[in-house]
Amino acid sequence: MNSFLRLVLSRPESYPLGMAIQDTWRGGNPELERRVRQLEAELRQSEERLERRERQVELLTHAARHFNSGLDDLDVIRKLVWTAMELVDATEGVWGRVVDGRMVIMESLWREGRDIEPRNVSFEPGEGVPGHVLLTGEPYISNDAAHDEHVLQWLRELRGFQNLIDLPLFDRSGVMVGCFELHDKKGHQPFTEEDLRMLESLRALAEVALENVRLQDRVQAERRSLAESENKFRRLFESNLIGIVFGDIHGALYDVNEYYARLLGVSREDVLAGKVRWDAITPAEELEKDQAAAKEMLESPEGVCTPYEKRYILPDGRVVWILLGCAFIDEGRSRNVAFVLDITQGKESEELFARFLNSEQLAREDAETTLSQLRLERELRDQFVSALSHDLRTPLTAAKMSAQLIPRQPNLPDKVYSLAARVRQNIDRADQMITDLLDSNRIRAGQGLPIEVADCELRQVVADALEELSSVHGERFHLRGEMRMEGRWDARALRRLLDNLCGNAIKYGDATRQVTVSLEQHGEEVELAVHNWGNPIPPEEQRTLFQYLARARSAEVSGKKGWGIGLTLVKGVAEAHGGSICVESTPEKGTSFLVRLPRMTKPPA
Repeated sequence: MNSFLRLVLSRPESYPLGMAIQDTWRGGNPELERRVRQLEAELRQSEERLERRERQVELLTHAARHFNSGLDDLDVIRKLVWTAMELVDATEGVWGRVVDGRMVIMESLWREGRDIEPRNVSFEPGEGVPGHVLLTGEPYISNDAAHDEHVLQWLRELRGFQNLIDLPLFDRSGVMVGCFELHDKKGHQPFTEEDLRMLESLRALAEVALENVRLQDRVQAERRSLAESENKFRRLFESNLIGIVFGDIHGALYDVNEYYARLLGVSREDVLAGKVRWDAITPAEELEKDQAAAKEMLESPEGVCTPYEKRYILPDGRVVWILLGCAFIDEGRSRNVAFVLDITQGKESEELFARFLNSEQLAREDAETTLSQLRLERELRDQFVSALSHDLRTPLTAAKMSAQLIPRQPNLPDKVYSLAARVRQNIDRADQMITDLLDSNRIRAGQGLPIEVADCELRQVVADALEELSSVHGERFHLRGEMRMEGRWDARALRRLLDNLCGNAIKYGDATRQVTVSLEQHGEEVELAVHNWGNPIPPEEQRTLFQYLARARSAEVSGKKGWGIGLTLVKGVAEAHGGSICVESTPEKGTSFLVRLPRMTKPPA
């Protein structure tokens, strides 16, 4: 219509309407002349609105492309404010983040010159326009800032703005994360509902872009975490403290660690190439044990078997005795993980003593004592491998199953993050188990635990440990001793000591009474005591309580699982600090573990 009318007026001789209008003007019809001018003005306004709308659409299209071009969150927010000012012809824009329940304005951006000014101004909920938006969660328009109750007048006078529009920003779950505010529309024009709709469209694009940035950051963090978890699992696999075997109940071996490969006298490469099968080196009479174990695993809800002894006869004629515990690691119950201990030397010793008893009647008493000790050690190994197989199988199976599910969820990032976190948590649990095992063997070998001493306050260390334990066991702990105790210790090692002592007190003590942790200072020494009520530890068991793999008879009959290395680690921590530990246990006074430590521990040589 606009183009047609202009054509008519520019070439009246070609159009009757144009001639009529000219004749009317010549005739002096002022009403028609006024109407034509009004139409021309309206057409110019429509054309200006159309051009403005085209420019706004172009700005929104450009912002949508720019928002999703690999920006970080600061770039996205700045692009949001720059584009918002262009959309509604504003002079200044500011943006803020929600921090600790307050709206903190971070920057001012100026349209002219594209200057950026750091701000860091905080608004409480309901304070000023940003605080009002934080409180209501709704956009706010003020075209008379000088008389607006929500505008802080001292701030308006300082910044010099006359009108404003403020919009909140939300994350994907609907939680407010910030806001952006525009000041002083060009030509002192008021901000309108049309401006608000345009800005809401732009905000929607920006919120999607910000969520994408957050998702990308989380993906990168999870990738780094997965890499760390893989390294921890590799450490566990390569520790070579015990044989670790991945295979199936039909004889196949898929992967083994160096401990197991050396035991068989083969290379891991041969195993990975499928050249080694465990059933091929198992004598026929031993296969019955394997079949019984497989049956037990298939019938067990947990998919595990009781540890058992068996023989391998290797191609070079060597006979190798092993103690073996297995557990399924997949839902189909076809693949398993096995933990293997070489007990050849123990079996040879048993056979040697059996022959010695047959030929040397005079040494029968000594031989029987030695054989009894060997059998006791074997029983302890059985218990140890059973506990280890069960405890390690749980996090390893959970980690493996979670890792197998990750590739099946390519379009569910939240599910991927949850599964990745579960892999990391379970590998961390397995890593802590193997760390305890390595440290207990270090102590058993007489090497001592490495510690890193530093200035610390012992009572605070103990209080923090008990607070964390209370989150698991409830309000079962009472700390006695109010005095601060400054000194030099390894706080992390002492936390480990407390976890073991308090965990034992909860596990084996009277469930209806509190566990008391006491602190006392005696000159240049401090005493840490953990006391619980319940069945006492017999004197004959107290003498061996801190030995490797030793467990009190009361602990065994309780049916509660344990490795028998916790008190070994406690003793190792105390001795690494130059201190000592002892136990006092009677029916009248209960059970107390007393740890004495020098106040100023010397760094290890």
